[in-house]
Amino acid sequence: MTDMQEKKPRAVMLSPALSQPRHHRRAAMLLEAGYRLQVYGYQRGYYEENMYPDGIQTISLGRIESKYYIRRIPKLLKSALFIKKYEKQFHEAPSLIYAFGLDMALIESFAMSGSVPLIYEIGDIQNPLPHTGIVSKMIAITEKLILRKCRKLVVTSPAFIPGYFERLDLSIAKKTLVIENKLARENARRFPRPQAPKQATFPIKIGCIGFFTYRNCILALMEAVVKKRGKFELHFYGDGPLKKEIREYAKTHDNVFYHGSFSNSADLGKIYQSVDLSYVVYDNTDPNVRMALPNKLYEGPYFGVPLVVAKDTFLAERVRELGIGFVIDPQEENSLDKLMDEITPEILRKLSATALGLDKSHFVEDGSGVIPVFEEIGKSRSLQ
Repeated sequence: MTDMQEKKPRAVMLSPALSQPRHHRRAAMLLEAGYRLQVYGYQRGYYEENMYPDGIQTISLGRIESKYYIRRIPKLLKSALFIKKYEKQFHEAPSLIYAFGLDMALIESFAMSGSVPLIYEIGDIQNPLPHTGIVSKMIAITEKLILRKCRKLVVTSPAFIPGYFERLDLSIAKKTLVIENKLARENARRFPRPQAPKQATFPIKIGCIGFFTYRNCILALMEAVVKKRGKFELHFYGDGPLKKEIREYAKTHDNVFYHGSFSNSADLGKIYQSVDLSYVVYDNTDPNVRMALPNKLYEGPYFGVPLVVAKDTFLAERVRELGIGFVIDPQEENSLDKLMDEITPEILRKLSATALGLDKSHFVEDGSGVIPVFEEIGKSRSLQ
């Protein structure tokens, strides 16, 4: 380690998914804020192409599965003991700990010094209200303790504050940072915005891009596209628990295509150049879906690609406000079929022009309001 590195404050990041691009963007912000960074995290078997920025040491805690929260506890305790032992080589506590989600905040509580400032980030609400079951109530109590302890809470949608966190802690807004899932600045430099709107023609190419979940929404899409053979094609780019089912469906339908997983930093521009419409319809009976702002809100319009989203969501409010897509009700039978009867290349061209006419600040992260906060935390720690 060089003398220059020694002088920098050290930050520890705890990630439940080492391949998650959002975590990589936060790591880049911490580097920009002047930290040297150590990352501990789990592998999930998805999007292994995505990597942390150069110069960051990542240490795998092994594989962990989604759901089955109680079953994960022994694994979390084992990971905490490993980190506690590994951290002894540094002889002093880090200046900052950045934990994504409840699992990693629990590991932080067991493995790290309680005096180190904690930034706690939530990208999705995993324990929605009302908290009625025993496990749900236990999780909520734990969340309240973490909210009280953390120096900053980071959320990716402003709707999460009144919709969830203020119900756990009325004062939480005072120490909350909203960092929306916008396109990384590095990706914006790598992939310049198109100069002209999409010139869509039949067959219109619908893209389903990202992590494949919400089976009913994806199945409805596949069935609707197959019925509109000749007018529409469906292109899947990504990974997730529905990958096998999608791949099998694509084998038997000549207007459905599965292109595999992709690298967020290397492939994003090419993918959006290849589609005319981005399908971002999730199950709007899920409280998290109703409040969340996914990265697709920013990626598609940045590249001039209109969106299809679910009604009764904060995402739908943004899409209507900006005039960059369509809103359907996934709970209504044949709602997608009706929309596809109305979509024309001309409409898509107009929506694409609207999206490209918006300032890129709507879609690309800035960091100017966030990085100084991270810097200040490190400085305050070094003065103690």
